[in-house]
Amino acid sequence: MGNPTAPAVKLTIDGQAFSLRFDFESIAVAEETVERPLLTGLKRRDVASPTINLVRGMLYACLLPDRPDITYPEVRQLVTRHNLVSVWGQVLKAWESGLVEPDPDEPKADPTRSQS
Repeated sequence: MGNPTAPAVKLTIDGQAFSLRFDFESIAVAEETVERPLLTGLKRRDVASPTINLVRGMLYACLLPDRPDITYPEVRQLVTRHNLVSVWGQVLKAWESGLVEPDPDEPKADPTRSQS
């Protein structure tokens, strides 16, 4: 289901900062939008040499947890030939971070306390 305690991976595009997170429900929404399996349909060659649409779909899935209002057409505009590789690298970091299971012995953060 993803690690909800994993820190967000930061991505900046044209001066705009984004937080990327792995979220099971967001992947489901993105899969419906791009009409492609994103969680179970990845092959080794996809990771090494992704299509533009795969990068866009995965970025969309990773943006939705923190930006539920973002649309797929907006995400499509974020990915260009100039930033494709760097965007993909950050997306992969977010997915890898989200796949790590949280330590069951580590106390959970109190969401009511502000962090500094």
